[in-house]
Amino acid sequence: MAGRPGFLGGSRQGDASDRDAGGGFGGTPFDPVWGTLGPPDAQASDPWRTNSPDAEAEGPAFDIEIFGDGFQISGQIRTGQFGRLSDWLNMQSGFIQVKDGMQVHLGETEVSDPEQKRGTLWVRVDQVVMVAERANIQQTRPGTPVVQKERRKVSIVTPGYSLRGSLHIHAHGSMRQYLETPEPHFLPMTDVTVRWLADPTVVARVPFAMVNRQQLITILDEPSAPADDSGHGAGESETDEAMPLHRRIGAA
Repeated sequence: MAGRPGFLGGSRQGDASDRDAGGGFGGTPFDPVWGTLGPPDAQASDPWRTNSPDAEAEGPAFDIEIFGDGFQISGQIRTGQFGRLSDWLNMQSGFIQVKDGMQVHLGETEVSDPEQKRGTLWVRVDQVVMVAERANIQQTRPGTPVVQKERRKVSIVTPGYSLRGSLHIHAHGSMRQYLETPEPHFLPMTDVTVRWLADPTVVARVPFAMVNRQQLITILDEPSAPADDSGHGAGESETDEAMPLHRRIGAA
């Protein structure tokens, strides 16, 4: 009996013809990547289909630095329908897209390595310690209610970093409530001095940054006279507000 035994002991007559038909099954050529079906055809109803190759190509563009434990990334984030980077960032999960991005040496925004190339970087958001804007541009939102806040000087330890700056807490709230509330995921912080725990002489100073709540290890609430902050979300001093990030990075 020709052929190899089938499921019930008989031969399977179609085996030889299937094997001979281009290495596939039933006459379908076999592709080593896509298998027997070949590359998929995009369907209009496919939930994976996007209308453009870059779903976040539109919207405001923010020049940013991303700090993580042992890495720093320079690039640009586009926020689509969101007018503020903080609003966009607090809606993200999984990976975030950084356009024109590249990894840089800690504490340096000017890259000296000629082999470094810029491109689209994807960063896991739960590994981000802090996202800093290179230039803090205040954006007014008409009709937004004014929230009275207190500026609180704090020193924060995160994986790899020591941060010192100001948090802005509701005037009648407490630090404990502010920290234990799960939202927002990223806390706004102003006038931030960043030191690397492994080398405290290296420092970055940024006017505005957002710190990942899940990366906080310790927070020292420094005693000081509370200053009223009328809720436009900034709280930067006038001398620091317009100073770009790359001019404020250097040795202590």
